[in-house]
Amino acid sequence: MISKIPEYFFEGSLTYDGAGVKLRRMFGSQRTAQITDPFLLMDIFGSERREDYDNGFPWHPHRGIETITYQMAGKTLHEDSEGHKGIIGPGEFQWMTAGSGIFHEEMPKPIYYGEEARYATRDNSNKGIQLWLNLPSSSKMTDPSYRSIKPDQIPHITDDYGNRIRIVAGNVNGVNGALNENFQYDMVKKIDPYYIEIIMEAGAKSDLSIPEGYRGILAIIDGNIRINTSQFSEKNVVVLSREGSNVSLKALADSRIILLAGRPLNEPIAWYGPIVMNTREEIINALKELQEGNFVKNKNPMMQ
Repeated sequence: MISKIPEYFFEGSLTYDGAGVKLRRMFGSQRTAQITDPFLLMDIFGSERREDYDNGFPWHPHRGIETITYQMAGKTLHEDSEGHKGIIGPGEFQWMTAGSGIFHEEMPKPIYYGEEARYATRDNSNKGIQLWLNLPSSSKMTDPSYRSIKPDQIPHITDDYGNRIRIVAGNVNGVNGALNENFQYDMVKKIDPYYIEIIMEAGAKSDLSIPEGYRGILAIIDGNIRINTSQFSEKNVVVLSREGSNVSLKALADSRIILLAGRPLNEPIAWYGPIVMNTREEIINALKELQEGNFVKNKNPMMQ
């Protein structure tokens, strides 16, 4: 039965964030949060011009959410108040639980940055996706944690139509995603998030099955897709009905899609910048702690 019809769709809009990074916000606001629950925000950043991204996202706080960064081209230098420091390379994911509070910075750079001697040609391109996943009220003040998911940890499969699929989280045709296999924790059990990348050639078809009652979202990163009987283009985000079973896709051009799905939390959302809690009082308390210097519960010496 094909009945998970598109319920809403968004057109990504250009904006700036961080220290002036040009990006496309696919969705993300207090207005859309209940529609996309448990997912809060999705940004596509990057460009072939360094001036569009070079200033990056300097030190900033988060609380109450998980931030998931997928590096598609170039790299991002990362550092946080828990002492993690490293480079997110092409095809790699950073899945970070902000929990009770963390500071971090993410600085997109071209792949040759800091290693000029190794590259005969300078490719200035950088591209990535950042997703915010809400945490249930019972987990918002959990300890922060950091997970690096390398490309070789992510299962790759080919479906019956020849489409290439990478399973970061969730389960496709009995194959568990990297998160499910390597990082079982309370949020995975509560929301059961799916993060699937699907690459389709023009003319290809696919049938997707999303668990009953889960919120499903399809973000068209590149290309042009028919979803059931409706056509959507690059930069569209399609929110699926929670009723029904299957989704039928047809690629009208070479396409790349991100499929998100998860159990909605159905909880109140209080959102102020990089802090997402359940009540206004919790937001006020977080801002007070920022002013008083005790926002981060697990302090690292470099942040004191």
